[in-house]
This record gives sequence, structure tokens and C-alpha cells, in this order.
Amino acid sequence: NLYRASSLPDIYNAALDAILETLGCRSASILRFDHAGVMRFVAWRGLSEGYRKAVDGHSPWQAGERNPEPIFIDDVDKADLPADLRETIRAEGIQALAFIPITSHGETIGKFMTYYDAPRAFDRETIELAVTVARQLGFSLERTDAETSRRAALEALRESEERLRAVFNSSAVGVAILTPDARFIEANDAFSEISGEW
Repeated sequence: NLYRASSLPDIYNAALDAILETLGCRSASILRFDHAGVMRFVAWRGLSEGYRKAVDGHSPWQAGERNPEPIFIDDVDKADLPADLRETIRAEGIQALAFIPITSHGETIGKFMTYYDAPRAFDRETIELAVTVARQLGFSLERTDAETSRRAALEALRESEERLRAVFNSSAVGVAILTPDARFIEANDAFSEISGEW
């Protein structure tokens, strides 16, 4: 379940399970923008490596774009697609597909895709289900990204404190830390030698 998943692999697997089960597609994928702003596959089911390589980087939206709209293609043969993209999609046996944007804090961070082996009409219920799954997925990724950022910040703080401690302890200059009312909290060895205090 997406609400309980805590790691990225668990989130992606739970999302793919939900997409395949609720949207009745034969295959699905999740893609996210990388640090260079290029859309990359991060998880998938039922797609060939050749297809993934051929469409890697393709996105109808830019990273950070606000208010992206889902795109539903009910018949690949009738869609307004570049010829080479249409052939790549058809070669994979895909006849209908949907691009559902994933957002975090209102900005596009990726998309999930659904693929069908026959043309289909995307009714209102399907569209609403797709948007709901995307919302849940975006929330789960937001939560995980926030936790990852928090851990990185704590690690950076710990490393900074270790560097400061090393400089403090090894300095040839006497250094002491005092409270506002001039009580000693800590002093390094050089301070103790110079002052005879501590």
C-alpha cells in the first residue's frame, strides 16, 4: 500500500500494483526527472528494454511545470504522434496509453504511464482513478524526499561538527567556549597550557 511504503523501491512497487489493478492496463511505468531535468524510467512492469531505451527522456512536460494535465491516447494509430515514436509504440504492441503527471508541492517531478494492447476509450472514472493514484504517489514521494533531505542535512551537520571539533582540539591557538555570563563550557589543550586554567 502506498501509504505504508517507506523506501523508494517499496513506493514504486506499491504504485505499480495500484496502477495495474485499478486502471486495468497490461503494463505500466514510473518515470522521474533526473538532476539534469531529463525524464528517466525508475520502475516498470511489462516493458521491453528496447522500448524503454527508445523513449527514455521523452516528456510532454518540463521539470517543475505547474498544473500539468494528463494526456490520454485512446488509439495510437489515430493519434498525432511523430512517425518514429508511433512505430516504436506499435512495435511494443501498445495500442492505447496514458501520461499521468506526478507532482510534488504543485510542481511536476515525473509521470506514470499506462499501456494497453487495444484501443480504448478513457472514461471519466478511469481518468479520476489515474489522477488519484498520481496524487497518492506524489504524496509518498514527497514524504520520502523530505526524509532523505532531512537525513542528508543531519549527516552534513554531523560531518561539520566533526571537522570543527578536530580543528578545535588540534589548534595551536588557545580556544575556549564561554556562556554569556563568562562561565567556561569547554577549552582546548592549547588554552589550558597558555592560561593554566581548565
